[in-house]
Amino acid sequence: MDSIVTPARVVVVEDDARMARALERYLRRDGHLVTRVASGPVLRQLCRENDIDLVLLDLNLGSEDGMDLARELLRSTSAAVIIVTGRVDLQDRITGLDAGADDYVTKPFDPEELLARVRAVLRRHSLSPPPRAWARVGPYMLERDDMTLSREDGQVARVRFTETQTRILLQLMQNPGRTVTRDALCSREVKPSEDRSVDVHVANIRRKLRESGIDDLAILPVRGAGYRIHLTGASAAASS
Repeated sequence: MDSIVTPARVVVVEDDARMARALERYLRRDGHLVTRVASGPVLRQLCRENDIDLVLLDLNLGSEDGMDLARELLRSTSAAVIIVTGRVDLQDRITGLDAGADDYVTKPFDPEELLARVRAVLRRHSLSPPPRAWARVGPYMLERDDMTLSREDGQVARVRFTETQTRILLQLMQNPGRTVTRDALCSREVKPSEDRSVDVHVANIRRKLRESGIDDLAILPVRGAGYRIHLTGASAAASS
């Protein structure tokens, strides 16, 4: 098994004791340091007192909304977040990923696939901070550090993206007019054909562009392959 070398500090947030024990067992078997908690207040205290690498978060936590807790974690800590939940509704998945969660796993799940997803997320988060990275397509510029897209003439307000959305958009903008495969955009161990979360992320990127009045930066699907980005209309003519 391809376990990571350095044990990660993982918190399992799950109020079902049997499920919490199972998750702890899988993660410890893969070499991680695991703490189980059953509520938001205990998790908050743990995060204040310790450096946490990854949180596996159930959305059904009694009186507390797990989605709000996920947003709070992503704002206030540097921990990666994987939502592990019985909520299979597409809108819940979209909401979780759009909030910035690194992954969304529904129950029941295959333990080996879950561990593969955990390793992929930890690998991405364990990389050293990248150098200041930019990508430009026509008048639009994406800054990797602050995860914003801006237009050089100031005609639109800066658009802010989540970490995962920024990574996907950066790859597309670094390859304007060319197809970037779903495999490259997924950047995870599970087969892209078995995981549609990249499509959810792209849909959310498109929505943010549209809501910000950016209608000349198009992200198009390439059937059976992936996505490509290109300029349309006056912006395309100006950059040619």
